[in-house]
Amino acid sequence: MGDARRQRRLLLVVVCVALLLDNMLYMVIVPIIPEYFAAVHGGGGDGGDGESGGGNRSILPARYPPATGDNEDVQIGVLFASKAMLQLLVNPLSGTLIDRVGYEAPLLAGLAVMFLSTTTFAFAGNYATLFAARSLQGLGSAFADTAGIALIADRYAEEPARSRALGTALACISFGSLAAPPFGGVLYEFAGKQVPFLVLACVCLLDGLLLLALAPPCAAGARANMPVGTPIHRLMIDPYIAVSPPSPTG
Repeated sequence: MGDARRQRRLLLVVVCVALLLDNMLYMVIVPIIPEYFAAVHGGGGDGGDGESGGGNRSILPARYPPATGDNEDVQIGVLFASKAMLQLLVNPLSGTLIDRVGYEAPLLAGLAVMFLSTTTFAFAGNYATLFAARSLQGLGSAFADTAGIALIADRYAEEPARSRALGTALACISFGSLAAPPFGGVLYEFAGKQVPFLVLACVCLLDGLLLLALAPPCAAGARANMPVGTPIHRLMIDPYIAVSPPSPTG
């Protein structure tokens, strides 16, 4: 880990895993949530005896507020949208904070919040808890995604290497979104609702520990090579930024 080239490759792995986890958690609930609501509201459950209609539905807690039809659709839609909405609100603030404190501390904080969000998903027993977990994920993503991409751009100063590193990181975003639904569906079917989230939480914890070993946020000189950030109000009025398309990370 003392070699600079090896260290930046490991940091690239840390960032790629963080982006992969974020997008897997974003999509892993797709095959789980409809079944969750159906079992709770009596639309496809087995009555709690676990003898028909899917062996894992008997573990689902029946503590959701009653909802049917359009109301249920609204609840699911709001649940899915809460992550993106909170991330959209926090992203400008996280960028300003990263300019002030460096990349490592916000990235570690984002991973910690994502870990908390994932474990909350695993043990959620009502809609309010699921909503809080989903919103927490948006908060963690705003710090982890922004700090991770900025860290890659900083450590890979040479243009060809930077392009390859950023391309790898963005590929992890796409792969996470594609792999999460079958990953969550298979584990949910054969192991239960909690297992997909617990697996992701363990990977998130290991990723955070690797980041601590590679680049402790409190290390001396963490901000030594950071460029001076441009104030966000100047970026927002820049016409070239205004007409540019949004990034794949949102």
